[in-house]
Amino acid sequence: MTRALWAGLFTIASLVAVALAVALVLGVPHPAVIERAAAAAFGLLGIGAGSIVLSAAVEAGLPKEPRLRRLETDLVDAGAARLIDVERSLRLGTTSAGDFHAQVRPILVPLARARLARRGVALADRDTAVSLLGAGNYALVDPRAAPPVDRFAPGVPLERVRSLLDELEALEDRR
Repeated sequence: MTRALWAGLFTIASLVAVALAVALVLGVPHPAVIERAAAAAFGLLGIGAGSIVLSAAVEAGLPKEPRLRRLETDLVDAGAARLIDVERSLRLGTTSAGDFHAQVRPILVPLARARLARRGVALADRDTAVSLLGAGNYALVDPRAAPPVDRFAPGVPLERVRSLLDELEALEDRR
C-alpha cells in the first residue's frame, strides 16, 4: 500500500478512537448517545475509506507515460491495423474475382499509378504501361477494367500479385 493510503487509514482509525473515547468520557447517560457516537464513528470510517479508495482508483487511472508517447503507440497500432487490413484484402482477393476487384485493386492501382508517374508514364497510357509492366501485370491495374462478370469466379493468385509488385519495385530500381 502507498504511504498516502496508510496515512489515511491511520487518520480514520484515530478519528474513530477519539469519537469512542468522547462517548465513554461523557459517561453515556443514555443508550441513544452510544448509538449516535457509534454511527458518527462508522460514518467517518466509511467516508474516509471511500475517499481513500476513490483517490487510489484515480491515481491508478492516471497515464503513466506522456500523451505524445501514447499517440506514437496509437500510430503504430494504426499502422499495424492497416497492414492487417491489406493482408485480409489479399486473402479475400485470392478467393474470388469480385473480392479482388473490390478489395485489392483499390490498393494496387494507386501504387502502380504512382510508380509509373515517377518514370513520367501515366497508367492510362496503355501501350507504354504494358511495355513496362507486362500485359498480365497491367491487366491487374488497368484503370478501365470493368468489374468481373462472375464475382464468384476464382480470384487472382498471390503469385500474380507478387509478380506485379516485383515489377513495380524493379521500375524504382531502374530509375
